[in-house]
Amino acid sequence: MINNIKILDCTLRDGGYINNWNFGLDKSKIVLELLYKANLDYIEIGFITKDKSTSNQTLFDSFDKIKTFLPINCKKENLVGMITFGKFPIEDVPNCNDSPIDVIRVIFKKNQKNKALDYCKKIKEKGYKLFINPTFIDQYNDYELLELINEVNKIIPYGFSIVDSMGTLKEIDLLRLYYIISNNLNRNIAIGFHSHNNLQLSFSNAQCLMKICKDRELIIDSTVFGMGRGAGNLCTELITQYINDNYEGNYNIVHILKIVDEQVDPIFAQNPWGYSVPYYLAAINHCHPNYAKYLVDKQTVPVEMVNDILKKLPDSQKATYDVDLIKQLYLDKFSKSVSDIEIVKWLKDKLLNKKILILAPGKSIEIEKENINKFIQLNNPFIVSLNFYPEIYDSNLIFVSNIKRFSSLENIETSLMVTSNIENYPQNAMVINYSTYLSNSKIYDNVFLIFLNLLISMSVKNIYVAGLDGFSSINNENYYNNTLINSAREREFGERNQIMSQELQKLSNKININFITKTKYNMQEIL
Repeated sequence: MINNIKILDCTLRDGGYINNWNFGLDKSKIVLELLYKANLDYIEIGFITKDKSTSNQTLFDSFDKIKTFLPINCKKENLVGMITFGKFPIEDVPNCNDSPIDVIRVIFKKNQKNKALDYCKKIKEKGYKLFINPTFIDQYNDYELLELINEVNKIIPYGFSIVDSMGTLKEIDLLRLYYIISNNLNRNIAIGFHSHNNLQLSFSNAQCLMKICKDRELIIDSTVFGMGRGAGNLCTELITQYINDNYEGNYNIVHILKIVDEQVDPIFAQNPWGYSVPYYLAAINHCHPNYAKYLVDKQTVPVEMVNDILKKLPDSQKATYDVDLIKQLYLDKFSKSVSDIEIVKWLKDKLLNKKILILAPGKSIEIEKENINKFIQLNNPFIVSLNFYPEIYDSNLIFVSNIKRFSSLENIETSLMVTSNIENYPQNAMVINYSTYLSNSKIYDNVFLIFLNLLISMSVKNIYVAGLDGFSSINNENYYNNTLINSAREREFGERNQIMSQELQKLSNKININFITKTKYNMQEIL
């Protein structure tokens, strides 16, 4: 069966995790029209959901809204909508004859199976081509998978998909699933394949299925330029060209590349996706990628410790992201209790009757060096640098709470104070209790907030700050030394600035914060 291989492009749906589905009405129409001209077999228009959305998002709270997004020449038999079970009531789904689309895919978790299959049955009864897409399919054991297939055979949907939700499937795993499904699934039901590229195996796994699936329709999911959360997805332009070259495909690649050039590239420039160590770690630990993202985004721990924490995730909670769980595992890993009474007393004595200057590693400590030196000459402050050694200033104390930053400090003769999450610190280092000074916020372990909480506990009322610049959208403008640049992405900078402003505002009621260099934090709210 040379023509049994079909491609389902889900850029406007799965790709939407990158830009919050905010493709815009006009650009969505352009993407749909170009995918149609490229001869894609199926085109997914987005999620059908009652979740709150705007007129520019490919999230549809009614089937009437779908109509506003469709270019004139798209045929409804090519168009697909996805429903996450529980997100759209069955009574609001019109009969297929009254719908702008012919195909509906339903995704559901393992614990929703029975109710979800009943929902699927009703979708089919309304006349739609139904695709049943159980997420995290590798979490089903053989017996459970056979039981699921048996129920699917009673419904006889158009398609049943192998959904590699966490991008963990290697060829041997994929073949096991395929042969169990193919040997037991009704011959009239197509097999679908939806993959994520955490292990860079989406393309090779798709090729593997194309070689062995000969006796039924095979429908492979892809997105333009692999657009998708984390490591992204199988690239539409790659898989269609491969089919053209090897399976007598008739896809027009130029139209797909036009989408890349004009629509997707600008999104990628702001919010890139693709292979990364965090998503690799998520895959090999069979867990939701957001767990790895949470740990790596903190920019505080080396990759081997990220892996150690992911291994602590309970099997029952790996598939569903729980921010409270990963936060607690992070804290459990590093919250070693120490007695720091004497250390705190030492610091309090050192600060007595002294002005305190805190140095953060922002670009301004270099740009505004003259201003900072003038302050130092006039006030002779006690100088504390945070998570770095400032070669251009003489610090009285280096305070470190970031494990990654600590590993880059070598041969430092200045007094060193570390939090108890730091390992392998020098014998002469002073250690304070990490968990005592954490903030109750999203950036609870930010070094500046930790040190501020330490000072507040000592009844310090006034501090001066330099180098706490806030984040610029241009990454190499954020640190005075380029070796300190981290992998944070542009869209995260605004959120970080906002959260930090809010935290400083709260703490300013307990301690006066005087900035002597420019900052992006909202000082009108803070002071």
